[in-house]
Formats: sequence, C-alpha cells, structure tokens
Amino acid sequence: MAKQIDLSYAIGLPPEKAIEYFKSKGLVLTWDWNDLWQEAHSKAFTIAKVMRMDILQDIKGKLDKALENGTTLQDFRKNLEPTLKAKGWWGYKFVSKEDGTLERVLEGSPWRLKTIFQTNMQNALSAGKYKEQMELKDERPYWQYVAVMDSRTRPAHRLLNGKVFRYDDPFWETHYPPLGFNCRCRVRALSEDEVKARGLKIESAQGKIKWVDQVVNKKTGVIEKVAVFKDDETGKSIPTDAGFSYNPGEAAFFPNLDKYDYKVAKQWIMGALTSPDFLAFWDGIIKGNYPVAVIDKKYMDAIKSKSQVVNLSSDTLKKQILEHPEITLKIYQQLPNIIENAQLIVKDRDTAFVFLRIDKEIYYGAIKTTKTGLTNFLTSLRKAELNDIKAIKKKGEIIKDEL
Repeated sequence: MAKQIDLSYAIGLPPEKAIEYFKSKGLVLTWDWNDLWQEAHSKAFTIAKVMRMDILQDIKGKLDKALENGTTLQDFRKNLEPTLKAKGWWGYKFVSKEDGTLERVLEGSPWRLKTIFQTNMQNALSAGKYKEQMELKDERPYWQYVAVMDSRTRPAHRLLNGKVFRYDDPFWETHYPPLGFNCRCRVRALSEDEVKARGLKIESAQGKIKWVDQVVNKKTGVIEKVAVFKDDETGKSIPTDAGFSYNPGEAAFFPNLDKYDYKVAKQWIMGALTSPDFLAFWDGIIKGNYPVAVIDKKYMDAIKSKSQVVNLSSDTLKKQILEHPEITLKIYQQLPNIIENAQLIVKDRDTAFVFLRIDKEIYYGAIKTTKTGLTNFLTSLRKAELNDIKAIKKKGEIIKDEL
C-alpha cells in the first residue's frame, strides 16, 4: 500500500477542485525544468525538452483524463506511450538547441512518464485540497503536516510529520506539499476540538523561514532561492527541494502576483493567457479583470504605480474585439513579451504608459494606473502608423526610445 498512499485519497473519485486546477493550466514550451519557476507552474503546464506543442498537449490531455477517471500510473503509460512513440518523442536523441548546439537528451521513457504522472497528479491533488481546506478554514483552521513514514520517506519530510500550524501561518506559503519530485506528503485539516483532544501543539513559522541560494542547474550554473524552515524543537533546518518552495493551491486559486518577482509573475501570466480560462474570457463567458502582463520597477515608477500587474477588463476587451478585429487572440497571448520588449515608451499627461514594438507590425497600446496606484489597466491595443509614433513622442516624457 505504501506505493499508492500518495494518490489513494483521490483514486476512484473525481477530485473536482484538482481537475479544476489542472484544466486551468496553459501550455508553455521549455528546455530545462527550471526555465519555468515555482509559482509559474500553477498556471502553466510544461515538460522539460518537449519543444512541440502537440506532444505537450498529448501529455496534458492524458493527465486530464487520469484525474477525471482515477487512472493508475500503469494505465497512463499504456495510453500515452504508443502516441509518443508514433510521433518520435521517445528515447535518447541529439536535439538542436536555440543557439545551434546539439545536446543528447532523454525524451520519453518509462521513468520520465512515472515522474511526470506522479509530480503532476500530486501537485493537482494538493492544490485542490488546499482550496477545499481554505473554504473550510473557519471550521477547521489548524493544519497538520502528514508524511508517509516508511523507508522511502525523506529525512526532511520525516521531521515535519505531525507538526500543526494555523492555515494562515507563513509555513504553508513555502512548505505546503509536495516539497519535491515524487513527494507523498499531504495536509490534514483539524478543528480546535480535535487539536485539544489529540494534545497537539500549535506552532508558528513566523520569522523562521529563510531563503538560501542553491544551484538548480549544474550545466548552466543557474542559482535560485530555496526556502528553509528552522525548526526550534529539533534545531534542524528543513528545506524544500529546489523549485518547490511555494504553495501550488495558493498560487493557482488565490494568487497575489505582486508578491512574486517579475520573472515568475510574467511566467504565471504567460501560462494563464494560453489557458482555457483566458479562452472563456476572450469569448465573453468570464467577466471582470484578467491579468495580461507585468511591468518592471522602472516603468512602475514612471506611472506612479504600486503594482507590477497589468489587467484587461472584459468591457475593454469586448470593445477592442469590435473596433480592432485585426488584433488576434495570438497577439493578446504574447502581451507579456510585447510589453517587456517595448521599443518606445512614453509617459503622457494623464500618466498613461504607452508601448510599441516592431515585429513585422507596429503595435500601440496604453497602460493606465488608477488614482490609488494599486491597479493598472490595458486601455487600448492596436496597430500603429508612423504618424501615431510621431504623435506619441510629443505627448510627454520619453522613458525609452529604440525606434
């Protein structure tokens, strides 16, 4: 039973919130696993070295069905392996990278399919569980870390087993499982009466979470931050694995993109823009505001904004589609890159933020912040002519000009 305990609480019953979480993910192509970092995984599905969108869609589609039907690992492999082999994504190959160099890589294999299945299922199930627990936080506000205590349990996870923290304790921001690949841990929600009846101690991680540098890719030397919890009871420092220092449920269902660094927030939005949610927003099914880009600190200061997130309202999108049908869905899905690579940026009198980018076409857009500076909106997006560029340059302070 030990091999199945990590997924046993979901097999056989459709875990609705886990399915909701996984289906909301978009598709992003990446070369290395750390190209998409931490919280960005909550909104973007990726597999390292899958550089074909059809392959990525095949894998995600089978994981979708696995969650819905309670599929086992064996059935997942059986259903997916023939498709991947038929499309040539299997075994070791020499693959050309963007810089023209060749690298010998392992594409599909039984081991990779096992890791893909277990990691994505556990992430989805944990995220779904988190949302359920948040909905019941008033009745069951205390959460207990539960590890599978057998010979395969990692020492760090063993140390956390049985510890109890309030749902809003900073511990869960970084150490909500999974804490690494193939992690089998979970979280149990308890009422105040249950905590007292079991004689459990409520702890707090306030001031006990530190971030340390760790090499996450030995080939490239990339260094990222990893969260470490200092346990006063044992004196031990308990890290997550690299790339797992975040809460997948919080990042997916209750995201505050301003608490993430620029890179991660941009990746999250790139995933969100290719997700079914954005397609529903595009079709007018989902109403309200949708995050479509981020701006860096320099441009935040230029428009006196306190937020890096750029939102698009459903009313503005409806108007844009009617008045500028030439601006397609694919262009909107590239907004984070278009804004980041803007060649002309001008601050006009009413603090509008204007960007343009040349990529066969010239695009003109405007970003405005509210009076409080807490929210930014994309208010227009269209193709521009030379006269537009000249007029924009006369509007106010030029922040950047590479046209």
